[in-house]
Amino acid sequence: MNKLITILIGAISLASCTAVKVSVPEQFSSQATQMKVYGLNGWKFNEQLSFGTYVTSTVQRGWDFSSGNRFSRFSIKPEDIILSAFDIHSDKARFNEKNRFQYTIQDAKLITEVFAQEKFSEKQIIYKSNIDWLNNISRTNSYDYAFSATIVPLNFNKGEAWSLVMVNQFDAKKDKQKLFERPQTRDLGYATNGKDRIEIKPLYLSKRETKSGKEGKVLGGPIHTGYELKWDDGVVGVIDIMDNQIWIVNDLDASDKMIISSLASAILLKRKQDVFLERDSGTMQ
Repeated sequence: MNKLITILIGAISLASCTAVKVSVPEQFSSQATQMKVYGLNGWKFNEQLSFGTYVTSTVQRGWDFSSGNRFSRFSIKPEDIILSAFDIHSDKARFNEKNRFQYTIQDAKLITEVFAQEKFSEKQIIYKSNIDWLNNISRTNSYDYAFSATIVPLNFNKGEAWSLVMVNQFDAKKDKQKLFERPQTRDLGYATNGKDRIEIKPLYLSKRETKSGKEGKVLGGPIHTGYELKWDDGVVGVIDIMDNQIWIVNDLDASDKMIISSLASAILLKRKQDVFLERDSGTMQ
């Protein structure tokens, strides 16, 4: 699927919904605190988040690095031989991106420091033709995205740093998607301090309500709306990336809430949320 179709599907899907929000179970929301996150306005200069009683320092971002290479592709596959007869040829291309950032986050008493890094690489086939609308159409063969962060408590639980890992991978050879549907990707997310483990699960909206009140499937497949954080088989947090909100369950102690807040803020600050759509945006901006 080329970049234009990918972006159009995402735009149409969003526009066709009356409200795109994370579906938060009532049983969880009645026992959790909902907090609007301020500061995620798209500007990366003097970026600072606040939600509930939590506030971050100014986020210090390092340089964004991106690189790529492209070279002619030789293929004897029947479909490529047919395309060459119509003067349609192809190149192989590979793109790499990475960035890092750090900040502190605190409430009235507790404070942690967060160090984070993103890495992304993609392999594409780019088709070339003298026909304008066919020129430079691309197809993704595979991509790998990794986000990692270290959360260091500064004035509590000293020596008990948490490591956050999130991975999103796609391989066209293993993908069984239908036309105009999201690809089948491998998603993995967790945070651990060596003793405890918090599972991080992406949340998707698969059904939409139209302006007339009817319910139907989301065009192009499920939309990524946020993340669920599960600790000891119980949901302790929900992150809404559509409306920039965080829920944290109430019956945690202050230090655990501080860790959940640190994880949630780091996830919201990463450049790529829906890698499937945002991989076409160029560098991580």
